[in-house]
Amino acid sequence: HTAPRLQYVITLTGMAELEAGTGEKRRFGPGDVLLASDLTGGGHVTRVIGSESRISVSIPIEQFPL
Repeated sequence: HTAPRLQYVITLTGMAELEAGTGEKRRFGPGDVLLASDLTGGGHVTRVIGSESRISVSIPIEQFPL
């Protein structure tokens, strides 16, 4: 899926692996911050890694017209 809006995603607990449309994979754990900016295109796949539930918070970034 694509990101629903430009936003920061901060992992609070657990671990996730995100796979971009290019096949690149990155892991995010507690305290890691991701800028979700893939608003178009193939998007990404998010997988929870391990047995601990992943809890994250999303902070929307308002885009102002130039």
